[in-house]
Amino acid sequence: SMASKTYKLTGTAMWAKVFPHNMDKNEDFHGPGGAYTIDVIVEQEAKDEFVATGARTSPKVTDEGVAIKFKRKHNHPSIADFGGAPQVVDADSNDWDGTLIGNGSTVEVAYTVYDTKMGKGCRLEGVRVVDLVELPPLEDGEGGAKKLPF
Repeated sequence: SMASKTYKLTGTAMWAKVFPHNMDKNEDFHGPGGAYTIDVIVEQEAKDEFVATGARTSPKVTDEGVAIKFKRKHNHPSIADFGGAPQVVDADSNDWDGTLIGNGSTVEVAYTVYDTKMGKGCRLEGVRVVDLVELPPLEDGEGGAKKLPF
């Protein structure tokens, strides 16, 4: 069956690329249009709950701790609603303003685990920013703020 179920977990964000203005545009790796990605550093309990979903994404040991990488394609090959940017909200579930999510931010991630011919897939659905760590602005104007025309 093509059953799917949505789960949530909380952890520490690393390398969040979850907006159209900072998404991962590596089409060789992610396919046409690129993808939205976020690594989440999790405690043992959250790791165990993730593994128990059967998702074929494997948690990886990193210098920061155990990380789970969540992804969402910009262009889903068959179902448009499964592509595009994930929903991003603040701690009170209000729409996020596009400010980049710095490493070390506490986030709750919603993700769907679904059946495929190759095992259970995992798709990023949304990110709730519980505690933002702002990125320091860089010299060339790239930084925490979304570029606005005025």
